[in-house]
Amino acid sequence: MTQAAEEPEVRLRKLEKINRALMNRVERSMDFSGNGFSLFQTAILLEGQVSARTGDLKRTLEDLSDAYARLEDARDDAEIAKQNLTSAIEAVSEGFALFNDAEELVMCNAPFRSLLPDIAARLEPGTSFRRIAESFSRSRFLVLDQQKSAEAWCVGRIELFRKPHASFIQQLSGDRWIQVSNKKTGAGATVVFQTDITDIVRGERLRRERELDEQSRLLQATLDHLPQGICMFSRDLRLKAWNHRFVDLLSLPLRLVAPLAGFDRLWDWVSKSVFAFDRAGALRVQEWSRNPSADLDPVELVKSDGTILRVSGNVMPDGGIVVSFADVTDERRASDALREAKETLEQRVEERTAALTREVMERRAIEVELIQARDTAEELTKSKTRFLAAASHDVLQPLNAARIFLSLLSGTGLDARQVHFAGKVDMAFGSVEEVLSTLLDISRYDSGSVEANVVPLSVAEILATLAAEFQPLADQKQLKLRCVPSELFGLSDARLLRQIIQNLVANAVRYTAKGGVLLGARRRGMMISIEVWDTGPGIPEDKRDFIFEEFRRLGQDLPDTPKGAGLGLAIVRRIARLLDHRITVASHVGKGSRFAIELPACAAPTRVIAPQVVTERLPVDLAHFTAIVIENDLAILEGMLELLQEGGMRAIPAVSAGEALETLQSLDKTPDLIIADYHLDQGTGAEAIEALRRAVGHQVPAIVVTADHSAKVQAEIGGSGIAYLRKPIKTGDLFALIHNVIAL
Repeated sequence: MTQAAEEPEVRLRKLEKINRALMNRVERSMDFSGNGFSLFQTAILLEGQVSARTGDLKRTLEDLSDAYARLEDARDDAEIAKQNLTSAIEAVSEGFALFNDAEELVMCNAPFRSLLPDIAARLEPGTSFRRIAESFSRSRFLVLDQQKSAEAWCVGRIELFRKPHASFIQQLSGDRWIQVSNKKTGAGATVVFQTDITDIVRGERLRRERELDEQSRLLQATLDHLPQGICMFSRDLRLKAWNHRFVDLLSLPLRLVAPLAGFDRLWDWVSKSVFAFDRAGALRVQEWSRNPSADLDPVELVKSDGTILRVSGNVMPDGGIVVSFADVTDERRASDALREAKETLEQRVEERTAALTREVMERRAIEVELIQARDTAEELTKSKTRFLAAASHDVLQPLNAARIFLSLLSGTGLDARQVHFAGKVDMAFGSVEEVLSTLLDISRYDSGSVEANVVPLSVAEILATLAAEFQPLADQKQLKLRCVPSELFGLSDARLLRQIIQNLVANAVRYTAKGGVLLGARRRGMMISIEVWDTGPGIPEDKRDFIFEEFRRLGQDLPDTPKGAGLGLAIVRRIARLLDHRITVASHVGKGSRFAIELPACAAPTRVIAPQVVTERLPVDLAHFTAIVIENDLAILEGMLELLQEGGMRAIPAVSAGEALETLQSLDKTPDLIIADYHLDQGTGAEAIEALRRAVGHQVPAIVVTADHSAKVQAEIGGSGIAYLRKPIKTGDLFALIHNVIAL
């Protein structure tokens, strides 16, 4: 009973006590011998007081009755609210439990009990969290880490429960997963949630498996393009990956080369069949594979047919091993010939004085190739990025030599049929060059090695230049190419922004069969939208993200679809991310598309540096000019010499800066031109050119030829006053640049 209900009863008892006292007083004070009128007055007075007190008592009792009625209503409301709260908690799909400040269970819902059915009966109100955690840890539905005991799990769970806020993910049997979180309330209670995230975990696992499959395909494609034989084994020496060169070098039967094939069985067959005359070397490789604590030093093994293979081994981070095989037969023969030449060099000095320079060049080149081959073998499998870069460089070098010799072949009086085939070969090389260059660009953007130089620039200059560049191609396809004039200025990197728009315009012209292409820019608030419109086939809405992926092209199976590698828009997306520019696509199938890139607008700079204008110069007669060519690749060096001599120049070869300086002393005149490869065995081509310039005492015109297209290399070369030419070399570009630098 509440205080409000008790108070009327107390007052009633007091009134009754007062009433009895007054009655006793009246009775004692009556004097029956006195006068009757005073007695009558006293009786009337007492009757009035009793009536007043009785009225107060009735009102008090009525108030008490109302208070009792309100109390019952409040109790009913509280019971209904409690029932509604319980129903609401039971309706929640997540597991829910409430613990008071003494860490005792107050209530929990059915989903909380159902996750671990074998301990559901123990989840009674008043149970301490410690007992519940102990029951959880011993549940047969709980999956513990291999290195964690039930006791350790219980201790850790109690620690997390006592934190203000904690969350963790727990695995259950049957490949189920839950996320458990708890949070303290302001009153000291703790709320625990258990959410079933099985679908999320399985979806994420499937996504990762797909990514691993894609990476595995890329790795296999890379391995298949390597000149070395490569095989990878897991920690328990089971075959995981290999390339075709590995099978060819060891002449392996296909029954032995299968996923999860054991190393020992495969190597036993190789030792007995392939390296039958070199069992000691084969045994060394097998012993290393059984305890690969460190990388295997290269071992040269001799096959039964006399071929020499250099075997190298590397340990992967997960404990697996990578074994590579390189055919070094020609290298070893060259080394033996070099050793023999050194031993008899004194006896042949007088006989070969005239050919001494060439022999020295060949010996040094062979030594450089040996060092390069050794370093390449040691570094081959250290990382996928370097792996891809090395493979791309190895392809670009012979591709450059092939383009040079193809150019020489075209000038040897071929008939019409041969000229046609040579043109087809040149087109094929051009496609390979484009794909390799784009792949290298993608690798550079993904590795973060490209830095943007954001400055105010004129949008009109970039658009006008590109319109002029693509006008001949548009005319060839009978397309109308129009550029809308603009006076806008924006903040971006001129070179990278130009590459984005160039790829967009190239795609527009390529895929538009009739109609035209429009270039323009418009102001959108604080941004500038540079847009490329076309009247091509259009892009379905569900394919607008698809086209920005690598090697993705729409309609590639259709006969009229233009051929391409599908890398242009992948480059566009990477450059846009680097510059923090937004790319948007709008398209209507059958009517055309609009690609737009947004960049911050800015005011026109106070001083705009006009682009350098290259005036057209008359061709220079090269018959009286001498060039020094520095190149450490003998095949490319030979091709460059033939190419320059065919153009009328006198060409002097050198494989390094040191040899070029020695050759310089024997010349009767200062060279008119220096052509150097950027990547030399000792230093760079730019450093070699500077050394020769210091030796002659003036700035000799110079060109650096390189397959490294990074902005860092271009900036270094440009800052030294040296012309820049990209590999693979095109004959027209080479001689145009030679005429330009000589005429300056």
